Amino acid sequence: MAEVRGAHLVGSAPVTEPQQLFELVSDHLAAHLRRVPDGEVGERDTWIAWQFPKLSECPQLEIRSVTSAYLDRDVPLHELIDGAGPLELVDLGYADAALESWEKFAAAQEAGTLPCSARFMVGLPSPLSVVTMYVAPSSRPAVFEAWTAAMEAQLARILDGIPNDRLAIQWEVCIEFGVLEGLWGYLDTDASGIDTCDGIGEHIVYLGDLVPDEAEMGYHFCYGDAGHQHFVEPSTTEHLAWAVRTVLGGVERNVDWVHMPVPKQRDDVEYFQALGAVEIPQETELYLGLVHATGGQEGTRRRIAAASQVIPLFGLATECGMGRRQLDTIGPLLDQHAALSEPWTS
Repeated sequence: MAEVRGAHLVGSAPVTEPQQLFELVSDHLAAHLRRVPDGEVGERDTWIAWQFPKLSECPQLEIRSVTSAYLDRDVPLHELIDGAGPLELVDLGYADAALESWEKFAAAQEAGTLPCSARFMVGLPSPLSVVTMYVAPSSRPAVFEAWTAAMEAQLARILDGIPNDRLAIQWEVCIEFGVLEGLWGYLDTDASGIDTCDGIGEHIVYLGDLVPDEAEMGYHFCYGDAGHQHFVEPSTTEHLAWAVRTVLGGVERNVDWVHMPVPKQRDDVEYFQALGAVEIPQETELYLGLVHATGGQEGTRRRIAAASQVIPLFGLATECGMGRRQLDTIGPLLDQHAALSEPWTS
């Protein structure tokens, strides 16, 4: 049986204030966590959806009739206006949110609600995810360049405003897996599946190297969670394993953790075999999204047993954030993490 140690919270929770999540962590899971997010409260509660209106404020972009079907829903796309000059993006808002929540996190540690050893985790989406979801293919290269620069500026403010030795940055890589699966194209190309690996790999490695060594840095790999369903159901961990190998082999600094989904029905060894072939260094924590409300502890134990046959050490997590769940379900879900994993001892 594998060693199952520690837990990871992806980011969102159905709370209105960070303090609510901090108290839930204190009551149910504190000894199992090395980093704690703020719950992605307010307009951040639906991941990147709040970036759509920010793109709409750019005078060089307009919404046209082009749409991208996503889970049987049409998503309007932004396109560059002919002859438009350099893009003028508004402030993305991630730094303001992080700096505000950091003060509440520090206060919770001072009050003893959270352990002093925990780091404050800030989740940031990959620019490629935002641009692929909300920009028309012909305009993606230009918007991608501008949005990447804007996110770099947000990260710089976060690093300047929060002590780096108390900070953890999580890069959220999601739509990239839809591109790898052939659902979307890469920037301005047609959907081409794994032929786009080089571009995606360079992008996610570049993001990792933006974070200085003093801060922790990790990745949340995801297949989406809108309506509690993936945009494509992963048949194996092949693409996830590729992404893990890519960041471990390409990022120049340490990768402190990697998190990835496990579909609730996958309690078979075959799902995990590709990941089992990846050599995870001791300094990188691997968190598997094995915890589901559906099936309770019994279902989670079956998934743990399957993963254990090919992976010797991992921690527990849900597949994605918990923001789309009801608040009264969060405590029992955190208890499931605690019951089925060992706490950190250091």
